[in-house]
Amino acid sequence: MSGDIDKIVDDMAEQASESVTSPVSGLSEALGAGASFIVSANHWRAKRLRRGVKIELPAYLAVQCSWFMAFGLQLVLFPYLITGRDHLHLDGLALGLANMALSLPSVIFLLIGGVVAERADGRRLLILLHLLAAVPAMFLAFAIARGQLTYPAMIVYALAIGTIGAFMMPARDSIVNEVVSRRSRVGSGVTLQLGVTLATMAQFLAQIAGLILAGYADKATRMPAWLGGFSIGPISAETLLIAQGAALASGAGFALMLARGRPIKSSGKGPGSTLNAILDGLRAVRADPKLWAMTTLMFGVGVFVIGSFLVVLPIINRDVYHFGSSGIRDMFVTFWMGAFVSSAVLAVFKRIKRQGRLLLVAQFIASASILMMMGTVPHWMFLGIVFVWGLAAGISIAMSRSIVQDSAPKEKLARVLSIYQLGFMAGAPFGAALMGALVDWFGPQKIAVVPAGGMILLIVWMVFFTPVWNMKGTAWVAHHEGRK
Repeated sequence: MSGDIDKIVDDMAEQASESVTSPVSGLSEALGAGASFIVSANHWRAKRLRRGVKIELPAYLAVQCSWFMAFGLQLVLFPYLITGRDHLHLDGLALGLANMALSLPSVIFLLIGGVVAERADGRRLLILLHLLAAVPAMFLAFAIARGQLTYPAMIVYALAIGTIGAFMMPARDSIVNEVVSRRSRVGSGVTLQLGVTLATMAQFLAQIAGLILAGYADKATRMPAWLGGFSIGPISAETLLIAQGAALASGAGFALMLARGRPIKSSGKGPGSTLNAILDGLRAVRADPKLWAMTTLMFGVGVFVIGSFLVVLPIINRDVYHFGSSGIRDMFVTFWMGAFVSSAVLAVFKRIKRQGRLLLVAQFIASASILMMMGTVPHWMFLGIVFVWGLAAGISIAMSRSIVQDSAPKEKLARVLSIYQLGFMAGAPFGAALMGALVDWFGPQKIAVVPAGGMILLIVWMVFFTPVWNMKGTAWVAHHEGRK
């Protein structure tokens, strides 16, 4: 298609030089030359535009990486600072409530964030939010450096970064649709499913990098002999938090390479207009069985899975295997490495026929793997279970995002994405608090039956009472219809 664009522009130049005539001698040639010059300038501008479009996807993936590298650092540092023996050393309930504070702002602001993402210039919004997100990390680094780290300071951090994240998610996730659309118009074969999968892969790789770096917090880690046997660390927690803030700020620079967003003009202003826009998005989700099923599934994941991931695993790491930040790093790196491997395999397939079926099978495998944590197993086997859990998570994350992006009305995409994310985020605070209380009462291993059983029941409902099991991917349908 790129070659077709060049041919069209060349034909325009030739037609322009031939069609411009004048009765005055020599003027025809001058006008023809002028017309050719204008078209040549347009041709140069088109080439420049194509270069700009082609750099957008790498820039978007870099924006994705900047946020999720910081998120990977946070995944280790947040529970480590709260439960670690060298810092606050609090119990599971305190960690659960802190994670609830981290997730709760999304419940309050995520739908508003979806409306803002549709009405604002996406590039400017990403720049502003990345710069704001760097502030809480720097605040926490300052508190630790002064020896003034407190549980209320952790709650302030959680509320601040959670609020910014509520506006970040729909703004960042909806832009991939525009990036892929512009890229396809200049001849790229990148499908929406592939674009979402590449973004998911970037997310996982960046999280793994952040997790590995955070695992060196306040402790030296010696590399195996085959890697040279050298030691890395210890790196102070405040230094790692500064690195987290720097990663977030760098996202603003990458966002500058994106094209300006295409905000949707609203007929009204003020709280009433925002509320009407939110209700309109809710009606769109409720009217589409696929969107409603995916939102319900994400609520179940928030309640049953995220609580286990954010609360139960760190407590198992501390009380069963007696590790600190390095143990948290190993768990989460293993999990996200599994997620990256499965998403990398998915990237080979641009068009998957049964996206929903693959998603539900992956969710079932993840739920079954949680059950295996009920017994005390060697640490290497525990990490193997976490890896399988990650493999399933990578498939379910990529497929669920693709299904929602495909099914959502384009003029309501950010709102629909915010509602989909709300299903996940609304369940997460409740799940974190619930798992935090249960882990203190019954221990981290016995309660594995709660998240596993809850998810299996939800999957059975999805198979028999929603269209997700039998649905066909839009990219697959379009490709096969085009070949007929």
